[in-house]
Amino acid sequence: MMRPDRRIIMMVKLSSVGYKASENLSFKFNELYRLCEEQLSAQRHYDFGLRNILSVLRTAGRSKRETPKDNLEEEILSRTLREMNLSKFVSQDILLFMALLKDIFPNNAAPPKVPYKEIEKAVNKIMKERNLIEEKAWFNKII
Repeated sequence: MMRPDRRIIMMVKLSSVGYKASENLSFKFNELYRLCEEQLSAQRHYDFGLRNILSVLRTAGRSKRETPKDNLEEEILSRTLREMNLSKFVSQDILLFMALLKDIFPNNAAPPKVPYKEIEKAVNKIMKERNLIEEKAWFNKII
């Protein structure tokens, strides 16, 4: 069975949405997912395949268009990878994923969180209405 070259797909898609460092970033992206497949626990809902990759690339492209500064490309991709994957992980895998992300993107180990003001406001309102405990980790997972 022939498997598609994910790194080439990543590089072409990143280039097509304006990333100038697409070759380097596609290598890092591919390595992160390869390591996740090898090292994270086996969970049925984990998806590091082409469907997830294309979803991350679409979001990374949208984020790139919203912040067109070239020097932020690595930060944009690492933040996108963090935000699109972290909520899916069971608690035992979160620290390992964050360590892998830090190893692969050492200059952007903790990219700033993008504020989703309207969503955050709505979630806070519902939490108060339903008398839910305000747990930061749970809140971040929802966002």
